[in-house]
Amino acid sequence: METSSASWEFELLPYRTKAEKRERPKAGLEGSVGHFDPVVVERCPLHRPLEKGMDTARLSGPAFPEAVFRGKRRSGRPSLFKAELTLDGRRAELRFNARALKREDRVLRIAYDGWEYVYSSVGLGKAKFLEREGVRATIEPGRKIPPADIAGAGTATGLVDAVDLAIAIVLEEVNTDVLTLAGAALSSPFALMQRFPDEAE
Repeated sequence: METSSASWEFELLPYRTKAEKRERPKAGLEGSVGHFDPVVVERCPLHRPLEKGMDTARLSGPAFPEAVFRGKRRSGRPSLFKAELTLDGRRAELRFNARALKREDRVLRIAYDGWEYVYSSVGLGKAKFLEREGVRATIEPGRKIPPADIAGAGTATGLVDAVDLAIAIVLEEVNTDVLTLAGAALSSPFALMQRFPDEAE
């Protein structure tokens, strides 16, 4: 697996496509990520009744493993509830305590291929971090793109590989508001209504 050392930056741009004859509309992110080059994350912005309340974000790129995140649909995106993540068809283990009262305890823990990751957010609309030993990928709101979009400004630090980046980037198209106390408060009526479990499944 290719790696990159030191610290470097990248940008993710939002995109949308319109529905065509046999194609659903798409929305997501795309960008050139260092020497890993192009990456695309796509999801369908439309509610699809046959999906039984679930939604999917899919990441692809020549140098990346295919990453698929599936979870309960919330605000037009998959969420951390009933969630599952696969990379090149291999499932990662996800753990999330929806009842934690401290921000430092409201993190998403991801185990994959012998690595243990911690994914966290400092607040709604602010920076998000994916960390494992010696590695950090940060994505935060970047420059404004008229009329109403915002680019993602990414920083990779340490011996970052394509798996690290795939996880961090696909999670940008996931509703992770519940990682913050403010997001948890806003989502609590929804969570109670849906009887969500403590952990992602």
